[in-house]
Amino acid sequence: MQEKRLLIVGAGVGGLAAAIRCRGMGHDVLVLEKNSRVGGKLNRRLIPHPKRPHERPFRFDTGPSLLTLPLVFADLFSFVGKDVRDYLSIIRLDPVSRFVWADKQTLELGNGREQLLNSVKQLSPRDVHGMKRFLDYGQHIWKLSGEFFLTRAPEQAFQGEGAFSPWNTIRALSIPFRIGMFKKYADLIDQLIRSPRLRQVLYQYATYSGSSPFLAPATLAVIAHVELDQGGWYIQGGLYRLAEAMEKVAREIGVQIQTDTTVTQILVDNSSGHPKVTGVRLSDDSTLSADAVIVNADVVYTYQHLIEPQYRRRFSDDRLKRLEPGGSGMVLCLGVEGTYPQLAHHTKFMPDDYTSDLRAMFETHTIPEDPCIYVCASTRTDPSQAPPNCENLFVLCSAPALDGRIDWTVEGPKYRDRIIHQLEHRFGLTDLSQRIVVEEHFTPIDLQRLYNAHAGSIYGISGNGIRQAFLRPPNRDREIQGLFFAGGATHPGGGLPLVALSGKIASELVHEYLKAQKPV
Repeated sequence: MQEKRLLIVGAGVGGLAAAIRCRGMGHDVLVLEKNSRVGGKLNRRLIPHPKRPHERPFRFDTGPSLLTLPLVFADLFSFVGKDVRDYLSIIRLDPVSRFVWADKQTLELGNGREQLLNSVKQLSPRDVHGMKRFLDYGQHIWKLSGEFFLTRAPEQAFQGEGAFSPWNTIRALSIPFRIGMFKKYADLIDQLIRSPRLRQVLYQYATYSGSSPFLAPATLAVIAHVELDQGGWYIQGGLYRLAEAMEKVAREIGVQIQTDTTVTQILVDNSSGHPKVTGVRLSDDSTLSADAVIVNADVVYTYQHLIEPQYRRRFSDDRLKRLEPGGSGMVLCLGVEGTYPQLAHHTKFMPDDYTSDLRAMFETHTIPEDPCIYVCASTRTDPSQAPPNCENLFVLCSAPALDGRIDWTVEGPKYRDRIIHQLEHRFGLTDLSQRIVVEEHFTPIDLQRLYNAHAGSIYGISGNGIRQAFLRPPNRDREIQGLFFAGGATHPGGGLPLVALSGKIASELVHEYLKAQKPV
């Protein structure tokens, strides 16, 4: 097949996954990235110790800090004849995370069901059976949704041999009922679990998709199943190594990648009466032609700023305003002298009332007074991430998406001080404020600026409600021929493996489209 020019806007995980697969299918691929390096929200900061600049620096993964479903990336590399083990050292964590309350009670989520249930037994013996049922429910959803929702576009569900048989039709139409689309996630947990603290632990899995457990469907139990039953991993050298490895593979197989290149418009031709992509315009007003374009930028930003209104009637400004952004957060990157042995690789310091944290983020749109404080100390697994006898603490606390109510230039420093005070005086990180030698922080405003994130959201569009959980903006634009999407704000959703799968879906759709085009 003759190579056809494909442009990919954005070199995040979804864009790189799409680029690798499209090049493996024989297409001429050029990736355009506005920032100086690839990865999108999967990013890093390297900060030297101010008094020991010649030693290794503090390294911070500023995006995802846990890898699940590593087989998704093994499959991606294998698609182009590469072995992921030649590029990455992937380490299974045990425990995956540790939960700590102010009265010193802890819960460790071990790697695998048996260890997990033993931990649950210590926290709340009467909930062991309910926890088994919850995990079984998530596993059931995984088996059903994997085929129909995670590895293909919704419109592909009926494709393939025997796709339109009565049995397949009934099976597909029944899936929404069987995977809990019409039941709230929190209601499922409350039905199965009695311990308020164990409920809190399970509620937090909804936030992994930027959703509230009180508004999102019970289908999100699949997220807990993936982490708790199938395990959590770390990549030696930091999670950003994944972006570096994907870039390396892409370049090795002939993908062209241009960083520091900003796309300002998706070009569309309507001379035939059917709008069709013809390329992109760059910030210097030059243009690049293309047979198809995959956008790995925020979907809402793309429709609002890169596509002329007459070509996006399905995504008018009014409709885009109704797309609820997922939750956001306040990030602190703290390089500290000395170590805190009480920290696990992932530690979550729980508030007295976690529901108040969730309601602040999704309902009142305020900064939580008593937030859940997540701390990643990757030095537990990988000492290379900080200078000797130091810790690299990546701290994340929830925050609402931007809506103009919070002045982050004023409230951000106050929130930072509250977080440090809680860690130091309530949770035992002694003298933390005095031991910080390097520090950077990111608010929702920074996320919006760096990644064009819709309302500064970490997770793109929320999964609150059936429509937003299952009818996200599609991977193929229905009005503009040759325009496709990959990334956390499109199908199948956010998180490293799902974003990589969105790249797979987009690559398959664009390959079908380009094959159908008449040769030039």
